[in-house]
Parts: sequence; C-alpha cells; structure tokens
Amino acid sequence: MRELSVYYCPKCGYYGYYQLPKNAVCPKCNVDMVHLSMSYQEFMNLTCEERDDLLSRQIIASSSPYIQRLMAPHKANNSRELVAVMSTRIADLEAENKKLNETVEWMHQTIWDLIHKNKKLQQNFTEPSEKQD
Repeated sequence: MRELSVYYCPKCGYYGYYQLPKNAVCPKCNVDMVHLSMSYQEFMNLTCEERDDLLSRQIIASSSPYIQRLMAPHKANNSRELVAVMSTRIADLEAENKKLNETVEWMHQTIWDLIHKNKKLQQNFTEPSEKQD
C-alpha cells in the first residue's frame, strides 16, 4: 500500500493528502495539484501557521517572475504583518497582566482578612484571661 503524499494547489493554496498523483486535483480550481517534497508525517508535525507559511513560500517560489517582482516590495517592507502580530501579542499580554493583577488583588485581600481574623482571635483569647484576674 502506498503512503499518503501531500499535494497543494499552485493557484489557491488548497492542500490535500493523496496516494496517487492522478487523484490530486484541486476541488476549488480544478487544476492538477503539485507534490510537496515533504513526507506526510513531517507535514502533519507542522503547526497550521507553519503549514501556511510553507505553502505560501512554495506558491511564491513556483510563480512567474512577474509575481515575484510584485511581491518584492512586500517582502522588503513587511511592517503591516509585523504590526498585526505585535498588536495581537500586546493584547494577549494585556489580558494576562489583567488576570495576574486580579489574582494579586485577591491574594492581598485574603491576606488582610486572615490578619484581621488572627488579631480578633488573639484578642478573644487574651481577654478572658484578663477578666479572671
């Protein structure tokens, strides 16, 4: 039995797993898909983001020189994607910081409550002995 191979569409980036190359036809574009020179298991070990990056690079590398020229400024000045990634990271860190601050406030309040209870217990423990004298 043949192993599964990874194929991708050079037009839209759709990918699939096929045993036979004749079955590798993009269901969206109806064009023959290209074999990815990576084993099925290696591809499965990648995260979704790594898969998307790999397929994007494959499509750009196999595209015409015209498309590569169009993509050159994007590669050189890719600040929009960097800003988007950093904005997402900042939002995640702010959410984490808020959660940690709430935890610290809760712990601080709990400690003060325990200190006040401890003082009351000490006062209640010492007061009866003073009354006996």
